[in-house]
Amino acid sequence: MDKLDHLVADHIGDRLLQPKRLETILASIIDRRQERAERRRKHLAELNRRITDADQRLGRLFDAIEAGMAGKDDAMAKERVVSLKALRDQAAADAERTQPALDSSGNQGISPDMLKGFALKARERIRLDDGGYRRDHLRALAQRVEVADDEVRIMGSKSEVLRTLVAASSVETAALGVQSSVLKWRA
Repeated sequence: MDKLDHLVADHIGDRLLQPKRLETILASIIDRRQERAERRRKHLAELNRRITDADQRLGRLFDAIEAGMAGKDDAMAKERVVSLKALRDQAAADAERTQPALDSSGNQGISPDMLKGFALKARERIRLDDGGYRRDHLRALAQRVEVADDEVRIMGSKSEVLRTLVAASSVETAALGVQSSVLKWRA
């Protein structure tokens, strides 16, 4: 088993954990993340525009009431005020939920320096002598290893590699990116 662990660790270290290789593998996922972040930024800008628009309409409606153009007992004016306040409050609540998603570490950019640093640290950690901790790092990079008589297949998820990379390079602890146990569910 030790020989297999070393074989897998060497292969992952030599093939996967090269900054250029990581960049190539993760390019499509990084592009999708950037597109999603851009859509969220546009959505947030639209929500802020709705808030401003509703505030301006409310201001004009209040000015009309103060100027006597609309009666303060006018049912239609009251209905309009309630409607505009609801629209503004809903847009504000949506904006409040959208902002943390933009600020999260999952939306930070991935730089070549981050890839280089991640690759270096990961190569060190998958070669540690402490078996359990080392295996956890290997599992973060390769979720499945199949052994046949004449070959060993190492498989993993690009999104798991990216999640590990972001966790390792964020301000938070990198332990979030390395799972020590995963529950397996069966139907």
